[in-house]
Amino acid sequence: MKILYVNNQLKLGGAETVVHQLRRGFPDAQLAVAAGKTFPPNVLPLYPRLLARLHHSRWQAVVSKFAPRDAWTDRAFRRLANGPHDLIHIHNFHGKYASIESLSYLAKKKPLVWTFHALWGVTGGCDHPRTCPRYLAACGECPQLGRWPLGNHDDTAEQLNKKLRLLATLPLHIVAPSKWLAEIVRHSPVGKNWQVHQIPNAVDAIFENALSTKQLDTAKVRILIVNRNFKDVQKGFEMIRTALEAVAKSYSETSTLILAGENADWAADELRGWQCEVAGYVSEPAALAALHSRSDIFLFASPAENFPCVILEAMAAGSCVVATPTGGVVEQIQHNVSGLLADEISGPSLAETLSLALNDPTLRLRLGEAARSRVAAEYTERVFIQRHRSLYEKVVSSHHSAKP
Repeated sequence: MKILYVNNQLKLGGAETVVHQLRRGFPDAQLAVAAGKTFPPNVLPLYPRLLARLHHSRWQAVVSKFAPRDAWTDRAFRRLANGPHDLIHIHNFHGKYASIESLSYLAKKKPLVWTFHALWGVTGGCDHPRTCPRYLAACGECPQLGRWPLGNHDDTAEQLNKKLRLLATLPLHIVAPSKWLAEIVRHSPVGKNWQVHQIPNAVDAIFENALSTKQLDTAKVRILIVNRNFKDVQKGFEMIRTALEAVAKSYSETSTLILAGENADWAADELRGWQCEVAGYVSEPAALAALHSRSDIFLFASPAENFPCVILEAMAAGSCVVATPTGGVVEQIQHNVSGLLADEISGPSLAETLSLALNDPTLRLRLGEAARSRVAAEYTERVFIQRHRSLYEKVVSSHHSAKP
């Protein structure tokens, strides 16, 4: 079976982690990428390599004028319908590098699987509607304007109508990493007729190996915080700051923070009173696993999340996870069994839960060991690949049987 994965980026966050795991499981598959400056030889760029280089140079204005990137990648994406692949599996699709019209065209021509890393596919353009119910009827007057992937112009009603018109009736196969997300898709006007398959994310075995190399300092409790971008409001740094401010008086002298992610230096400046080790953005799994090997607690907060790979990585490394009860996170963490969940999604509640972990080293060790065992039993790459293989065979078979 000839498989093509399509993603916006080569390396960035959880979606990219999932794509690379799938490529390990299906080594003959190809990967097409839209954004970036350079691409490895085994990656198919949707934008030509030379133009991509020039797009990131002083010639950007000229290139954007005569060969606009999004228009070019949209045409390249549409041409995949006539390519040699038996199945297309798309990730992190936001209608940026290819239009909804092109997605509809491709889905009618090829067996197509779409992994939802967030909820853009069934909303008027936001990734996480949170408590907003507008996507269930008619979007407009959006409260999230200006927040990625939305711009400042409110076209949410138009986006939702276009998805209802062009995508809702298609035989799309959706992969939902969490039951939480799967249920939202199944009960949405756009996705109610799609086939939704729940396949949890998996963890790289390198994080399980981090347990055997843990280098814990009995004099200091190390708290690891990993954030793709600390300034992204979706990633919950404000709650983390509130929680750490609340416990600083009792624990800042006996604890160290390890900050990994874009704008980690900015975050360290914001966390006054704490000793911070700034790791910056960490792209290589081995380097991130090394940070987990030195950590006692993994602190996570977000107002809305799907099924974060970073929590699975912390669990596999035997860290005590302290997190907000967000989306699919409550499926990953069993409170007081394989980690600790705050009572609510707020900084003060997170602070209370963090205090429990900081107070009790025996509790931390027990929860970390249980978390590692759970990952080994339920979230391995082997099971992850098997589930996708079964899905691919089903999708291709149903596509061929549906042909006249």
